[in-house]
Amino acid sequence: MADQMATKRLLLIISVVVPLIRLQQPAQATESQTKPVNYTESQAQPVAEDTLRRQNWSLSVDEWSRYKSLMQGIRGSISPASISPIEVLGTHARTNQERRRYAEIWARMRHDDAERILAFQQAYAEAFQTLYPNEPLIDLARLKSNTPAKPTLASGERLLVFLQIKHCPACETLVQRLLQQPAFKTQQIDLYFVDTQPQRDDGLIQQWAKQQPLDSARLKQGLITLNHDQGNFFKVTQQLVGTMPQVFKLSGQTLEDLRL
Repeated sequence: MADQMATKRLLLIISVVVPLIRLQQPAQATESQTKPVNYTESQAQPVAEDTLRRQNWSLSVDEWSRYKSLMQGIRGSISPASISPIEVLGTHARTNQERRRYAEIWARMRHDDAERILAFQQAYAEAFQTLYPNEPLIDLARLKSNTPAKPTLASGERLLVFLQIKHCPACETLVQRLLQQPAFKTQQIDLYFVDTQPQRDDGLIQQWAKQQPLDSARLKQGLITLNHDQGNFFKVTQQLVGTMPQVFKLSGQTLEDLRL
């Protein structure tokens, strides 16, 4: 009889405790599922920066997503990290129409950037002249006296000369030296003025040319050309501004900086 009473007591305890355990488990699960996630400011910052970059390039969410996906593949492996999203999307365009659209966007961006660079270059030249009116950009007295080897040009090679038309005695001196080099008599020399603008300064270039010992025959043959820079200095050097003059030898698609 005592055994039966003990058994009944055990069954009663089990019948009460087990349901309580079952009731507690869903409550714990619900609490963990509904517990709010707290995002810190540091976690949200990369998302905001990514959105700002996308908007700066005027790209849609889908275009930006595709750009980031492409950078995870071969494009991100072989291209510099500074490559623009427009170049990435244009390089991996899926249709000719898409390729042309990105090419036009990139051309407009580069054109506008070149205008900004030229405007800043001109402002820099004017500021330098205002601040240091009696100081040349290049102090020829400080140049090494060692005579460098005379440069030569092979057939088909040419010289690209970047110079300022204003306040640059060193530019005029260099041009005169180049024109007197026997090795350059039959080679092309292209002069690019970094501080002039088309149409507005055409007369200024013509006046400058009259004051230089330029061979009219070489000018007619195209062996000497006078050009507005229009962003070419930046394309060659990737520099916004630079000390003038600077000379480069162009051989095919290869540019070599000449220290004259």
